[in-house]
Amino acid sequence: GGLAPAAGVGGGNGAQPEAMMNGGYPAPVVNGGSCSGGAGVGSSLQEVELRATRCSFDGGDLRWVAEAQASRIRLLRGQTGSWRLDLGGREVPLADVRGVSHLGTAFLTLEAAGVGQVGLRCGSDEEARAFHGEIERRRADYERFQRYDQSSVQTYFQYYGKLANQQNMLQDSVRTSLYRRAIVENPTDFKGKLAMDIGAGSGILSFFAAQAGASKVYAVEASSMAEVIRQLADGNGMGTSIEVVGKPVELVRDDEVPQKVDLLVSEPIGTFLFNERMIESYLVARDRFLKPGGKMFPNIGDLYIAPFSDSILHWEQHNKNAFWKTNNFHGLDLTSMAKRCTEEQLRKPIVDYINPECLVSTAQFKRFDFTTISVESLKNIEVPFDFEISQPCLVHGMAGWFDALFEGSNQTINLSTAPWCPGTHWYQIRFLLETPLAVNAGQHIEGVLRMEANEMQSYFVRLRMQIKGTDISAESFQIDLKDPEYRFYTSQNTFCPPGTVGAFGQQNTQQANGGFQQAQFAQCAQQASSPAAQQAQAQQLPTQAAGVWNASQANGAAEQHQ
Repeated sequence: GGLAPAAGVGGGNGAQPEAMMNGGYPAPVVNGGSCSGGAGVGSSLQEVELRATRCSFDGGDLRWVAEAQASRIRLLRGQTGSWRLDLGGREVPLADVRGVSHLGTAFLTLEAAGVGQVGLRCGSDEEARAFHGEIERRRADYERFQRYDQSSVQTYFQYYGKLANQQNMLQDSVRTSLYRRAIVENPTDFKGKLAMDIGAGSGILSFFAAQAGASKVYAVEASSMAEVIRQLADGNGMGTSIEVVGKPVELVRDDEVPQKVDLLVSEPIGTFLFNERMIESYLVARDRFLKPGGKMFPNIGDLYIAPFSDSILHWEQHNKNAFWKTNNFHGLDLTSMAKRCTEEQLRKPIVDYINPECLVSTAQFKRFDFTTISVESLKNIEVPFDFEISQPCLVHGMAGWFDALFEGSNQTINLSTAPWCPGTHWYQIRFLLETPLAVNAGQHIEGVLRMEANEMQSYFVRLRMQIKGTDISAESFQIDLKDPEYRFYTSQNTFCPPGTVGAFGQQNTQQANGGFQQAQFAQCAQQASSPAAQQAQAQQLPTQAAGVWNASQANGAAEQHQ
């Protein structure tokens, strides 16, 4: 699952699941790994097992009756990273387990879709508690909204329950038009098929699926937009083909979606791909409701990063403490807070459009295959990197963006948010170092970008990089992905892609690098989605830094920093 160079789309096996931890319980028997190690996606099968007697409840005698001799009860993680429960020969996806209880000494009960209630008489109470703990910890991935900070959840659904915010996304022409193309240009995947739209919002993807010939679409939407979908469906003659399920997909009952669906559609994408943690809901829907081999639109997310040099951005952020440098504010000296103000500012990711000329190395990406990655694997994401710098410059931090791929039976569509593509409401993102690194052309910077999921439906991000072969390094503060500065609206210095008008009326009317930007913009606008086209595009990534440092200046700065 390592990083692949952008010049060759297709590298990497996706994110690796976090290590299995015991949560304070005694460890059951583990095969194919240890409870403190954890196997990665695509590695050998991993399991947690115990010996137990399976029991059924006798309603007449009001007691649990043993069905057979003790057998192996196993909690298995397969090649996709998803967990399932083997009840002595009958396997049940963990997503279908509705509840598990420790009723008494050495006795467990569980309820699962298609199985009903099952009792398990274990060899000891210690084993029963341990196995119960393992199941409950992994089931938590399918009950996420109950475990999030509830004020965050409430704000989240209030935001998406407003038409103005839905309008903002609908009027993102790149997003809406490419989603429509991905759906209607793949009739083989939709005609006569049963579909589910997760986080349906205004229902636009559900309507596209119906237009493409889906026999029925379950539009799952937990906000008040559920009623909007019903009204739009009735008003457009689609009331019989679109069934609205007004709750989070994690809480949808089996009787509300009584059969597995042929395909999933969703726009679960946040800033830097993973903000809002909606992709995890997409994976929950896959595990619970998608037929084996069913389609997902999108099915792949590629997370791109590249180092950047932008002295103007750096200057802006370090000078936002100007007010706190006041030494006589109504008789008060505020200067002791200037440092704290700067630190708070550097903890914010910068969300705006990035001038491609600020990127000082070829981008690299990590691929996430939504058909195979597990919910668990997205709790902690690490993106290691090794970049060769193209020219002497100050590296101020790391830029990021993403592509979403729709690999249909008839057509492959690529929705790219790269700096050289038409602008979207996702923009791009930048993470600033506390202190920039002075680097010469040909030198390498290596390090890792880490993302740790939190209960605010987002991630904390930390960045560390080092000049390879030296002890010169720099890192960021802990950055809150949910608390960005939307610089597109706060700075007149922000870059505007061709065709985009800035919040202050600025436009990009100049050609750069001999027309490079317009050429790349036109190429993206044509939505060249073949592998050959993607590879050619990636190889043309610009390498000019925004700074004007020469080698001797960079060396001098590096020596001073060291």
